[in-house]
Amino acid sequence: LRLAAAYILVNQLLFYHVLSAKRPDIFPQIEPDELRSPIELRRYFNRVLGINYKPVFQYDACKLIPRGYLDHVKMIINAIKGLSPEKVGGDLLGTIFHDLVPFEVRKSVAAFYTNVLAAELLAWLSIDDPSAKVADFACGSGGLLVAAYRRKKYLTEQLRGKFTYEDHKRFLEKELLGIDVMPFAASVAACHLSLQSPEYFTDRVQIGIWDSTELKPGDVIPTIAGVRYVLRGQVGLEAFEEEQPKIKGVVRLSEAGEEKITLDKYDVVIMNPPFTRQERIPEEYKALLEDRFSEYEEQLHGQLGYYGYFILLADRFLKDGGRLALVLPATVLRVRSCEGIRKMLAEKYSIEHIITTQQRSAFSESVKFREILLVARKAKPVDNTRVIITFLKRLPGTIREAREIADEIKNSQTDWEDDKVVVKIREHSELTTDTSNWFKFIAVSDPALIDLMKELLRSDRLVPLSTIAEAQRIDLEHLKFKNFHGFIIYDKMRAQKKIDKWILRKVDEKGIIAEHIDLGLKVRIPPASLGRGLRRASYVKIIDITKTSDYLILSWFDKIREIARTLLTKHELGLFNKSILNRWKMKFETRKSNLLIARRFDLSAPGTSLLAFYSETPIVGVDMWCVKGLSRDDAKIIALWFNSTLNLLQVLITRTETRGAWMKIHDYMFNELLAPDPRKLNNKEREDLLNVFEETRDVEFPSIVEQLEKRHKARKLVDKAWLRILGYKGNVDVTINRLYKSLAKEIELLKELMKEKVVF
Repeated sequence: LRLAAAYILVNQLLFYHVLSAKRPDIFPQIEPDELRSPIELRRYFNRVLGINYKPVFQYDACKLIPRGYLDHVKMIINAIKGLSPEKVGGDLLGTIFHDLVPFEVRKSVAAFYTNVLAAELLAWLSIDDPSAKVADFACGSGGLLVAAYRRKKYLTEQLRGKFTYEDHKRFLEKELLGIDVMPFAASVAACHLSLQSPEYFTDRVQIGIWDSTELKPGDVIPTIAGVRYVLRGQVGLEAFEEEQPKIKGVVRLSEAGEEKITLDKYDVVIMNPPFTRQERIPEEYKALLEDRFSEYEEQLHGQLGYYGYFILLADRFLKDGGRLALVLPATVLRVRSCEGIRKMLAEKYSIEHIITTQQRSAFSESVKFREILLVARKAKPVDNTRVIITFLKRLPGTIREAREIADEIKNSQTDWEDDKVVVKIREHSELTTDTSNWFKFIAVSDPALIDLMKELLRSDRLVPLSTIAEAQRIDLEHLKFKNFHGFIIYDKMRAQKKIDKWILRKVDEKGIIAEHIDLGLKVRIPPASLGRGLRRASYVKIIDITKTSDYLILSWFDKIREIARTLLTKHELGLFNKSILNRWKMKFETRKSNLLIARRFDLSAPGTSLLAFYSETPIVGVDMWCVKGLSRDDAKIIALWFNSTLNLLQVLITRTETRGAWMKIHDYMFNELLAPDPRKLNNKEREDLLNVFEETRDVEFPSIVEQLEKRHKARKLVDKAWLRILGYKGNVDVTINRLYKSLAKEIELLKELMKEKVVF
């Protein structure tokens, strides 16, 4: 409770200081030397409450600060005076208030707040009417609402030449709505909005504390001034208090009458929804969400992330003809769980803008995955409707520059580029006709690579990989008991985790000798107890891993406990038995194949050399796809294809990005990824490809980035063979050089994005 009170008290002290600097005749400065107890701050705060600002000062935090902390309170007051926050602009002051929300509290509900300049871009692109009613159902510290305020204020001044008290009052009391589950955030949002014109007193602010997913147009909820805590299980001030009975609904913070908000439909819903992944949503709450959004049955998916429900919420509250303006994870454009949402947007909306950045991955703070800005009008697209795809080369340095960029983007009629942005115009029909993958439009910084991919992969010899083979997945948990897995790792460099303790020391006719990395213990394992596999794809540098794959324990032998005991507790070792190994073997037998394809990888990593591996002996690979249904020769051909630069380009554009250069190949992507159909190759073509495989099977490849940068001889041999087989008519050397240079640049850019050096 004291932690909660401390944050709110600092919030109130900062806000009061700004008011006293603006209107010292009404609000005298706090004199810290005259304070004998924190509770004496009431006499200052009550002056404000006597007029208004209930959302800021209604919570009596000073009574919860012990007298023993008086010196700390005085120090804070003096620090605020020294900072002179009243002299900084509203945007910077708002950022200060934003940072008053504790990061751990934000993190608990995956609340990452939108950067000021990204918020400005979004508001400038989505609001074109000074009287527009704007709602944010995950308002956080109010950054997007403040950007909406500034945009509406600008439009008002353009229309009437001045901005008045009545405009400020109308904005805050009627036209701007914010709701958040966190009282901290809602309190800061109220401050943030009010400070846009602190010289004007604010009777009320439409900021509420609620679980927004429960709400529908027409519902009535209290404002922040009337709420202490709300629904059971929410993150609120009560989380810091001693346990006490809770009831569904709301209770009054004071005896004063509650102020109500009647929810309506809105002209603009602007939002940066929480990004909680579906697996972290409790099953009970997920069932509740599905019930709350039952009218969106076609859009719901068992693996839908939390942000997806907020997209549906925005649709629920948006007027026909209104605009969505959202900050979203870029995976919304790609993952299968969001395809229902993409179909809804394609059918009901005209997508106007998709914006990404080349300078950092996200538009929110403390985020390590790629985000986009999405603006869409709730109106069915008509013929010739176009989508403006924007790549920000660098981030705007000021609010003014953000506005200028927004105006330039809005007026785009054709593709163009300058030192700030790259703009690519796409036909809306491209999104409507294929909702499986919209990420491809932002997958690479050079949009010309998309056209190049279409040119290189248009051969009728290429078919979806799913039509020629079956991909099955195996994970470490299938081959692991507690901290002990069955892998004896061939190369020490590939032992990268704490549980990778046993490496190959010797192979002979009696089996292998495994050695413990740290202890030096050696154990002989008989060949009848072993299979082959790959613990991971990183630092595997040759295509043919028949001789260099890892070993895998699949059946019991006399000394197995000597290996297991180094990774298990005494109790766990007692539970370890033959049936566990039988399950490992059963999984191995159903998954083993001659071809492995990496499922999750980092293209920029020094240990990533190849994406596919061949083995004469059927094997399995952890976090890889075991590709079944191919003959040995066909597996060699597909391994060559998957390691070609043509396929690398395809993977890069069709990928599901997880973080920067990290990406995944999901099972459903095998319906999209093209590969050569071995049945369409004649004998001469098969012979040529198998000869190339023989020439490259034992070549030690450096990292993919180095291969591209140095035009690796073996890679060029593979690529030229495929261009020849696919009947490419262009200049092969020119195309390969262009492809290598462009892909190296793209991968390096993805790597740089994740460094997050830039703050704006």
